Amino acid sequence: MPLTRDALATPHRWPVRVATTVIAAAIVMLVLAGAAGGAWLMLRSAVHGTIDRVDQQRAVDVAGQLAARGPQSALQIVSEPMSGVDFIRIVAPGDRIVAGQVMRGLEDIGALPAPAVGETTEHQLRLPDGTDLRVTSVGTNVGGIPMTVEVGTITDRYDALLGTGAILFLSFVPVAGLVTAAFVYYAMGRALRPVENIRSRVAEISTSGRGERVPVPETEDEIARLAQTMNAMLARLDAARTAQVAFVGDASHELRSPLSTLSTMLELSSTSGTPVDVETVDTLLLPEVKRMRLMVEDLLLLAKNDERGAPLRRDDVDLDDIVLSEAIRARGLGRETGLKVEVSVEPARLVGDPDALQRVVRNLVDNARRHARERLSLQLTVDRTQPSAPRAVVYVDDDGEGVPPAQRATVFDRFARLDADRARGSGGSGLGLAIVAEITRTHSGEVRVEDAPGGGARFVVELPAEQFDHTEDDEL
Repeated sequence: MPLTRDALATPHRWPVRVATTVIAAAIVMLVLAGAAGGAWLMLRSAVHGTIDRVDQQRAVDVAGQLAARGPQSALQIVSEPMSGVDFIRIVAPGDRIVAGQVMRGLEDIGALPAPAVGETTEHQLRLPDGTDLRVTSVGTNVGGIPMTVEVGTITDRYDALLGTGAILFLSFVPVAGLVTAAFVYYAMGRALRPVENIRSRVAEISTSGRGERVPVPETEDEIARLAQTMNAMLARLDAARTAQVAFVGDASHELRSPLSTLSTMLELSSTSGTPVDVETVDTLLLPEVKRMRLMVEDLLLLAKNDERGAPLRRDDVDLDDIVLSEAIRARGLGRETGLKVEVSVEPARLVGDPDALQRVVRNLVDNARRHARERLSLQLTVDRTQPSAPRAVVYVDDDGEGVPPAQRATVFDRFARLDADRARGSGGSGLGLAIVAEITRTHSGEVRVEDAPGGGARFVVELPAEQFDHTEDDEL
């Protein structure tokens, strides 16, 4: 992204490469500046400490000579050439200066507090002209008279030297910042180059492109994992698009047949001038209308679930009552075909949407009725393997052909039907089991298909159940 003037004025809009470079350079410059300041303070403290030790040694030497040679030798002692000090004087009681040797400008230094005999004190003085002077005072006993030897050194020349070194060091700070910025900018460019490749590749991938993927760097870092995640996302999008296209195609195909039937009959009635008789309406038109209405309702339910999740109520549900009611309904429908319906239920209660759960059981029963030859079985048990998390298990068995193992993974897909059920007279729309899977998932359950013990298919639904003390089974 090109850096405009507005972008430069708002740091939060800077590219990662620029922001990282600026931050790294700023941190380096701040660290170096802080290091320079800290080093200057440490060196200054060390230099002042050295000055104090030299002054103290000189003062102790003068005090020793004065004590050994007597007070009459004070003038002779301080008249000797000084090395490394700028100020020396001997002070008698009453702040009377016995002898001294000072540099020009230090003559007007006033009296300083006198230390006790054998003690040493240090003073930091700022003269009127701005000169900094460090003075070390040593108390001594000269022939019974307490005297003070004061030795001082001007620290300005040392501080100036230290200041010059600090300035030279600080002048290196911006250079180090520029070098750091150039290195970080280059390094970030190389590090982010795979990201830019991924971005440009994603920008090139069109909405209609299928099977296109972003390049995965050979490194095993975060960027490589990002590329792998992007490719996984693109694969999911491809799968979703394929499923959407198939869904639209299947829905169109399923709706075309009833619409064609209705359209043909209405056109025939219109062109012939003969009204449609009641028998045709009851045996042909109404079943097609009912079929189309149920399919549209199923499609709307799945569309709402895809958009924002299935809107479910949360009530206490007696699942055994639902299974028993569907068994009674199945027996009523099976009288015409001689279908035998067996049911065995165990009391089971859970929290969920009663209408949605009834639809689950009904869809499974209707599916079993279409496939069953002579027998249909419903069973409800409670799995208490984990007492803290019991599971209500619904089994719906039929004695039909069963579901081949190769198709068990896709039988719950939308419009998924076995080849034997493509005939519309016996086959469903292919949405019933998909709705079962969606509702079961939203209730934190799972559904699967197995082989029935007596042959045929067994559909198993497991749902989280509440604790229930009764263990007696109800059989019809």
